[in-house]
Amino acid sequence: MTTLPHAYFNPPRRLPFVLPTPPEGKKLISLAINESPYGCSRQAQAAAEARFGDPNRYPDPSSADLRRAIGGQFALDPERLVCGNGSEELLDVVARMFVRAGDQIVMSHSGFFQFAVVAARLGAELLRAPERDYITDIDALLGLITTRTKLIFLAVPNNPTGVLLPVDEVIRLHQKLSPHVVLVLDLAYGEYIDKVDLDRLMRYGGSHPNIVVTRTFSKAYGLAALRVGWAVAPDWMTPGLNLIRGVGNINAIAQAAAAAAVTDQVFVDRVVAETTAERAFMARHYSRLGLHFLPGFGNFLLTRFPDEESRSAARFIDFAMLEAGIWLRPVGEPGFANWSRIGLGNRVENELLIGLLEKFLK
Repeated sequence: MTTLPHAYFNPPRRLPFVLPTPPEGKKLISLAINESPYGCSRQAQAAAEARFGDPNRYPDPSSADLRRAIGGQFALDPERLVCGNGSEELLDVVARMFVRAGDQIVMSHSGFFQFAVVAARLGAELLRAPERDYITDIDALLGLITTRTKLIFLAVPNNPTGVLLPVDEVIRLHQKLSPHVVLVLDLAYGEYIDKVDLDRLMRYGGSHPNIVVTRTFSKAYGLAALRVGWAVAPDWMTPGLNLIRGVGNINAIAQAAAAAAVTDQVFVDRVVAETTAERAFMARHYSRLGLHFLPGFGNFLLTRFPDEESRSAARFIDFAMLEAGIWLRPVGEPGFANWSRIGLGNRVENELLIGLLEKFLK
């Protein structure tokens, strides 16, 4: 008989990861968690520094200025926008509005790990749909839906695979959904896809009563440290989402920086262009080195290492840290035991990584 309180949530690990300490004399180069290597907009930096002058004042709990800035930039009604402490918080908030213990959440087999975490927190049954060549299979998703299904989580592009599901397939999924199911479109890497496709996803997602679209400032905007996300939700849904989310969930400095960042689309376009060029650069070298990788559309490439234990992903992850302080991680999702989701650094960082791969694989 235990003397401890009963916990309903018992995760298999304490933390998703711990920030490593590089070897002595080496600076940590992070290619593990899909951060932008290009910093943030100068406008965002200036806004953050200016707002730091009043650290004794609480942030606006409604994030009104930020919502107005986002709405003005993307022609969206600010009243339909909900801001969160990163889009991860918003995934959790949406789920808590609709899901109770015993309900079902559906996702693609290799979807974002946070989808599974959300389901576990709520005691929901998580159903993973099989994929076709690492691509989300819409018919497989639809085949899992029952009367107990409350949410479908779908990342476009997907994380960790980076694969992009065609917009027409996303629309087909929604059109075949029962009205009682909420479709949550996670567009964390939306800036990296074709602007026409992104615009179609935003317009379609914003015009239906059972779709929520989430976005983030952590990737192309370079504000990962500040944790700012936002969602477009139907107007009937936003009051509930705002009651569920934390009051003051985004600090004042983060709100100011994000509101400035969203108006500097010239900076975002430059980041996306450089990221696209680096992705092509790394793809050429991976092919030359005989490494298999998936055709990604984010700021990373999911890469498979040789089956030999001496040249495995786990061995290279240790090798890269020891040799150069480069932080990489294995992929924790099922079916990716010898893969690593390698973030795209700047050209200097990427060339350093290529040199290490050449040395490791020879």
